[in-house]
Amino acid sequence: MLEIRNILLIGNAGKGKSTLANVLSGTNEFEENTHRIRGTSEAKSIEFDHRGLRYRVIDTVGIGDSIRPTGDIISKLGDKADEISEGLNQILFVTNGRFTKEEVEAFNLLSKAIFDDQVTCYTTIVCTSFSRFEDEAACEEDRRTFREEISKLSKSLASSATIYVDNPPLQGRYKTIAKGSRDASRRILLEHLKTCQQVYNPEMLSKFSKMIDEFNSIVQETIEAMNVIDYQFNNNANYVGEFIFERENIVEMIDKRRELVKEQMKDRFTASTLSHAAILSGKALAISGIWFPPALVPGAVISLSGWLSAAGTESVAIIKENEVYKFFEESLVRDKEKRELLELSQIELKESISKLNEIRPRFKSSEYKKQNLDKKSIDIIKSVLSSFLGEEVETDLSELKLDDKEKTEHNTGLKAVRAALEAICKLVPSPLSFYCIYRDRKEIENRTSLDDMDKVIKSWREELTVLKERELLLNEEYKKVRWCKEELSKLSSDVD
Repeated sequence: MLEIRNILLIGNAGKGKSTLANVLSGTNEFEENTHRIRGTSEAKSIEFDHRGLRYRVIDTVGIGDSIRPTGDIISKLGDKADEISEGLNQILFVTNGRFTKEEVEAFNLLSKAIFDDQVTCYTTIVCTSFSRFEDEAACEEDRRTFREEISKLSKSLASSATIYVDNPPLQGRYKTIAKGSRDASRRILLEHLKTCQQVYNPEMLSKFSKMIDEFNSIVQETIEAMNVIDYQFNNNANYVGEFIFERENIVEMIDKRRELVKEQMKDRFTASTLSHAAILSGKALAISGIWFPPALVPGAVISLSGWLSAAGTESVAIIKENEVYKFFEESLVRDKEKRELLELSQIELKESISKLNEIRPRFKSSEYKKQNLDKKSIDIIKSVLSSFLGEEVETDLSELKLDDKEKTEHNTGLKAVRAALEAICKLVPSPLSFYCIYRDRKEIENRTSLDDMDKVIKSWREELTVLKERELLLNEEYKKVRWCKEELSKLSSDVD
């Protein structure tokens, strides 16, 4: 298998790099474009054989363009990083007239980023569109003038070899002449490259592929992490909003039913008082029947009527109160389900933020960042990590200690047993009716049977205030997430 000689073409857009790549490889694989701004937008390579030697021509994006920073060039070269990291036999710096200051500055930046101070020893300046390229005297005269001008911008670059070619487009009536010029130019290029046998492989160039892969991995993982955080932040904010809305509705409904129970308690007290009055008066008549027998039957009837009324009133009260508490306990269960979803979304969000945080030390220690190969991309990743992780992100709701009560102290069975025992006791002479009247009165005054509802409503209203504050905070943090995503989207945007 033939050893491949890598030839890297660099130069400003519209200076003829892609055309020269076609001339050199003897193909039409590279898109020829003389547009000064557009030029080549993606790095491309092709291999070809010539007289027992295998070459690989690597065409790069334009350097020295005002619209294309050096970082973009390095980023585009990333696709060819594996090939470039093998070493270069020659760098062809292509121009069709004179170098601009921007071109030379871009070349110097590339030299610092992935080459070294020996790069000019492996660089050949190729002047294209030179119609007298086969006239050695004309070439030497232009070469001398050219070097004098280059030395004003870069003395090291002025020492590089300079060759002249002509690579006119293959179109129009002069197509045959153009082909002849291109063939002659190819021979000159290949003869020159035949003498370039040493491989240029500085330390940074050999690490180039690894640095690109490492940084691309960091970029991709940061984008993926922010996408997950964006999704989970949105879910979290929605859960908090739904949780608040649900709690407000539940509190309102519980409050209404609580007031309903209070009205029922008042009605029960009134009915209970009349019933127990009937029981007491009936018992009194029944007892007087010992001395006055005609009063025994009316007393028993009145007492029984009062007893039935008291029992009915108590039963209805228990049933109605039980219905309200059943709704209350169902509300507690629904609230618990919502709370668990909220807590789960919090845990997932924390884990995603933790994963993003794990990227930061890798980014800080990356060789790509240390060498500042692509300032734009590096600054974006740095600003995203610093902005989102620079301060503790306030998302945790665990410190709220949300009320997780599922059951209440309300017990229908106990109330029914108590009512049955009281009913039995009321059949015999006793002061129990006075106690029941007193108890019902205290129940209205103290609302002891509504303690569960009162405590929960009070607790939830306090929590709602904090939840609403946290919802505002989440929305503020979410703006930061959206900004980070917008910044990261710049990394994937192509330069036209």
